[in-house]
Amino acid sequence: MDDKIIDFNELKNKANEKDVDKFEDYIYSMYYELAAGKLTIADFSKNIMSYMEENNISQDKILNIQKKFLERYGVDSSILEEQLKLSGINLKSNDYESMRKTMSFQEKYKSRLQVKTVSEYYVKNDKNDLTILIENQNMRLISYKKIDLTDNELNEFICSYKKVIKNKKLDVVLSENVKSYEY
Repeated sequence: MDDKIIDFNELKNKANEKDVDKFEDYIYSMYYELAAGKLTIADFSKNIMSYMEENNISQDKILNIQKKFLERYGVDSSILEEQLKLSGINLKSNDYESMRKTMSFQEKYKSRLQVKTVSEYYVKNDKNDLTILIENQNMRLISYKKIDLTDNELNEFICSYKKVIKNKKLDVVLSENVKSYEY
């Protein structure tokens, strides 16, 4: 008698070439609609969810199909997972509900919600204790106290960043004496 245990969940979620081919055809059909302006990114995401329901595909299986699809074109799925993590979607946690809520939130507020890449820097010395947020030519200085603009470390950082943006005008917003609360 063989002691090997068969994990049916693993078999059920395994992506085969037929699944990947079908998914690829579906993605390309939507891509052409997207390129023609007939489909938004939000609609694209909704359609993938509908595709999963129509084809009785679990979240684990669709992720496996997507990984194989990306591998066909030489894309490393681990890099994509890191980028999604920055957007609040963690594929490793297998938390479908969390991903669904994130996508729903982004869909609901899409007209005024912008996802941006922001750099963050801290200055903590005898003159200041602040956080600096930078996005292109916009800089926000945030502190729970008054901000001392004579701080050498702060000025050195701002001057260095101005060189990075080729001395273009930098819009600096001071947010001092900030109050925060947990909600």
